[in-house]
Formats: sequence, C-alpha cells, structure tokens
Amino acid sequence: MKRTALILILAALVAACGPSKEERIDQIENFEDSIFESAIAADEATADQLTALYTDFADRYPSDSLTPQYLLKAAEVQSNVMHTDRAIELFDRIIADYPDFEDVPICYFLKGSAYEDNSQFDLAKQAYQTFVDKYPDHFMAATTRTMIPNVGLSPEEMLDKILDQANDTLIAQ
Repeated sequence: MKRTALILILAALVAACGPSKEERIDQIENFEDSIFESAIAADEATADQLTALYTDFADRYPSDSLTPQYLLKAAEVQSNVMHTDRAIELFDRIIADYPDFEDVPICYFLKGSAYEDNSQFDLAKQAYQTFVDKYPDHFMAATTRTMIPNVGLSPEEMLDKILDQANDTLIAQ
C-alpha cells in the first residue's frame, strides 16, 4: 500500500511539471502552423491561447534565446486583435527584461502604434520619439520622425496640413 501511494505521488509530481521545454516549443509551433495555414484572421480566443503559450514559455524559461522572440510575437498577436493594453505591457516587458534583444527598437515603434490604435496620441508620440532618440540610425527612424507631428490627425487634417505646407512653399518662392 505504501508503495502504491508513493507511485501515485511520483506520478502526480511528474504530471504537475507539465511538458518539457522542447514539447512546449513544439506545441507553440504546431499552434502557429494551425493558425497561419488558414487565411482567416485569428479571433480573440485563439489569439489569447497563443499568447498564453508564448508567455508561459517566457515565464518558465526567461533566459532562453526564444523568450524575447515569443514575447514579441505575443505582443503582435495582441495588437492584431486590438488588445492594445496587453500588447503594450508585453512590449514594455521586452524592453525592460531584454534590452539587448535585436528587435527592441521595433518594440518602441510598435508600442507607439498600439498607443495610436488606442487613441492615446500623446503616449504614441512619446513612444515614437523615444524610438527616434534611442535609435536615430535605425532604418525606420527618418520615417518615424516625419510621422510624429501627424499622430492623431484625421486624414482630412493631414491633407489640409500638406496643402498648407505646399502653399507656404509656393509663396516663399
């Protein structure tokens, strides 16, 4: 009886540990394949499931080289389903926890985009400006610099601004 109880306890402990790291990676890749094979955009529930897989891996293996990549994917998935607050949290986590990750500059830019999607234009400008200040030689920096003054403007307001600038240029000549 003691032996049976010991076996049951050991089995429970092994089951509680869950899948191995490699099994988790396979699970993530299989889930990604199933989503990306269909032309239909992921719904919120699917996006949340995939994000949970990514963040669970990151929580369990914070020093693994895949972790910042998975967190970036999670943030992008959340942005795609307009869970901008969650996406911003994930971008911030990457920036804070993985400052040497090669895509940190993109995190600042995408964070600005998420703020824009959430109509938080001052925070969007701030994120874009931080991106430009920290990474002035990044291939997207020049474009981002020109975007900043137009954040929050409607298409009509942008057109009026462009036309005003064009008129000012013609008058100055």
